[in-house]
Amino acid sequence: MKNGKFIVARLWPTFGGNIPTVVPVICGINPEKYETIGIYLTKKSDVPNLLEQNGKKVFYVTKNSRLPIAPFSFFRLAKILKNQGVDILHCHHHKATFHGTIAGCIAKTPAIVSHVHGMGRTRNLNRKLQNYFLLPRVDRIFAVGQAVKEDIEKHNSSVDSQKVINIGNSIDFDYFANSSSDRAIMRQKYNISNDAVVFATAGRLAPTKGQMFLIEAFAKIKKIMPNAKLLFAGSGQLKAELENRAAELGCKDSVHLPGRVENMPEFYRGIDCFILPSVAEGLPRTLLEAMAAGVFCIASSIGGIPEILDNGRFGLLTPPENINALADAMIKFRELPAEKKTEITNSAREHVKINFNHSVMIKRIEGIYDNLIAQTK
Repeated sequence: MKNGKFIVARLWPTFGGNIPTVVPVICGINPEKYETIGIYLTKKSDVPNLLEQNGKKVFYVTKNSRLPIAPFSFFRLAKILKNQGVDILHCHHHKATFHGTIAGCIAKTPAIVSHVHGMGRTRNLNRKLQNYFLLPRVDRIFAVGQAVKEDIEKHNSSVDSQKVINIGNSIDFDYFANSSSDRAIMRQKYNISNDAVVFATAGRLAPTKGQMFLIEAFAKIKKIMPNAKLLFAGSGQLKAELENRAAELGCKDSVHLPGRVENMPEFYRGIDCFILPSVAEGLPRTLLEAMAAGVFCIASSIGGIPEILDNGRFGLLTPPENINALADAMIKFRELPAEKKTEITNSAREHVKINFNHSVMIKRIEGIYDNLIAQTK
């Protein structure tokens, strides 16, 4: 504790640029009670750090990204923890948990939290052994969704299940729900007519996101819905492959891959149906964003997606890697009466507001911090 405030250190493996979605939550934690600092094991980008720009102290264990994290780094990190009087060390991802737990023990940090952001994080023998010795020394494990919580418990027998908490995930609800963007503007950008049925997805272009299955399904429904369009918001390794496959299937002119989209509320405003065909997910923010924006959603029934869509109550679920099922869901969306779509999207938006809003997450984390502080006294 310093100056009457408890010190919380957020620890990440590397700073490679900012993740704007997490800054409002970190900065929203009660500043009268908690002072938050940011720590990174390595620095790989010279862009201004948003935490620093919001008045937070930021530390880098090493600023040379070409050097491996050496044993002395544990002591460097422990020194930062001790000098800053850290009360709670909140580690994001496995590498940060590994280094943070060891350094926290050296510095005698009162409480350590491990934040697990996805499925399959105990995926090999090395991870199992590390977790076996490390996780019992962690005071709380945050899981982004019930599926992630169950995955942690299933593959880590040394962990007390009472320490594993489904913390969920969150978005800036008002930013996506109250957009004043004009639907026509977005469509004009991509030369899409107002009467076209626009399906879209968002995220990095990678095999785990299942976009190739979406291309295949779209080619099928184009025969039934000639005015359909498909948009991919995001960049990544699969862009050329997706473009080539769309050409092979004869639907290249109806598929748009604009790359990274800066104004996502405007993007959501211009589409009719959001699809997340992933083969692996934790608790995806893009799905929450689309729901908050009032867009009808179709998604794979894996990871935390059924939790978000309440097992199909707030959208359509399809088996992952199933092209025919995905195509059927897209046709089902088209055939749903307008009033039914409105009923589902309105309910979905309210569901996100109540359960996945930044304000909800802030209160949830503050409550756990309060409990940890009380236990360390």
